[in-house]
Amino acid sequence: MSQAFASPTVSVILPTFNRARYLRQALLSILEQRHKPLEIIVIDDGSTDDTKSVCAEFGAAIAYVKQPQNAGKSAAINRGLEIVRGELIWVMDDDDIATPDALSALAAPLAQDGSVGFTFGQLRKFTQDDGGALHFQGPPAPLPEDERSAFVRLMEDCFVTGQPCALIRRACFDTIGPIDESVQVSVDYNILLLVARRFKAADVNQVVLWQRQHNGARGPAETQYGADQRVERWMASDARLLSTLMAHVRLPEYLGYSEDWGGLGARETRRALFQKAVIAARKNLWNVALPALSAAQLAAVDLPLAPEDRHILGQMLGSRYGIDAFLGDATLQTMLRRAAGTGSNGDSVRAEIASRLTYWIGQALRHQDKTRLAMTLICLIRLVRWQVFAVALRPVAKRLKPLLRSRVAGEPPSARHPA
Repeated sequence: MSQAFASPTVSVILPTFNRARYLRQALLSILEQRHKPLEIIVIDDGSTDDTKSVCAEFGAAIAYVKQPQNAGKSAAINRGLEIVRGELIWVMDDDDIATPDALSALAAPLAQDGSVGFTFGQLRKFTQDDGGALHFQGPPAPLPEDERSAFVRLMEDCFVTGQPCALIRRACFDTIGPIDESVQVSVDYNILLLVARRFKAADVNQVVLWQRQHNGARGPAETQYGADQRVERWMASDARLLSTLMAHVRLPEYLGYSEDWGGLGARETRRALFQKAVIAARKNLWNVALPALSAAQLAAVDLPLAPEDRHILGQMLGSRYGIDAFLGDATLQTMLRRAAGTGSNGDSVRAEIASRLTYWIGQALRHQDKTRLAMTLICLIRLVRWQVFAVALRPVAKRLKPLLRSRVAGEPPSARHPA
């Protein structure tokens, strides 16, 4: 006989600012959940459109709270946390749509395991035409298997894309709160990092959100930005978040241990420093990444790399925002080569770091970008010694063989080998 678990109560906080045109669909998707929330609280962060009228259509089904002036999403979440009564908190976006079983999926692990602090799922992007029809992009790629902690992986990349993809215990918010209201961009990322540092995560391994793609303005009134500025703003904000956070993260945490973990051996110290360097590099914090990489090499000069070390180093040049700035900076590439050290171990470190360049070479070929291709190949040459250049190119050749074969056959590369 299966064991029954009490279902924890869920409070929904929906911060909104001038999104009346999308808000109705977001609220309907919450009200139509199979797992019914205890309450839905809309925090109107100083809207000047028809937000209040849209909320009034739902009557007592939602609670409407108007902020006297626009203060940003972090402030709106803090206001909602002062009001909510549920054991679990779901922060929903005002322009997205939750899948009907999102809450059921996200709440189940929290009901079954008291040690889990938050759960997360995936999203699928969509656009909506003037007739109201939804047009979905392809299904999300499954997350690769990775035994590292959620906190370490989140520092490396915000793979939980959007706060509505996560359900968090109220006790977690009580521990990390109040949310820093000076954080106006990457608000969801900030919260996820703070929670993941202290609490265990569980992946529900399914799509829980449909994320709307649109060209509307983002951010609070005083610092709003358009869709064309999103990447630039996110890059800068993520770098600030990680710079502040990493100043307080102790070395054991980069291996998934608690911050007060006992002393690390030489191999573990090196691995933790490798991880610190990779996280910093992916956020363009090279002033942190290069010293960490140098220190890692000094921590275990004669020990060969383990598979775990190779996996970590291979992520260094894999920023989700691209590596254009790195590819265009010959001085930085030379500094990275030197930070990796000398000798056979240094060669191995550089080769692992450079291995990710095969991906960017493939991208340049797919998009027929000769300039990007040349820059990437020159970077590869700078990072590895000529003696190991041919070895480094082997995975390049392996990745590009099917691409080149499709070109010879006259078939568009995207038809068989999507980017």
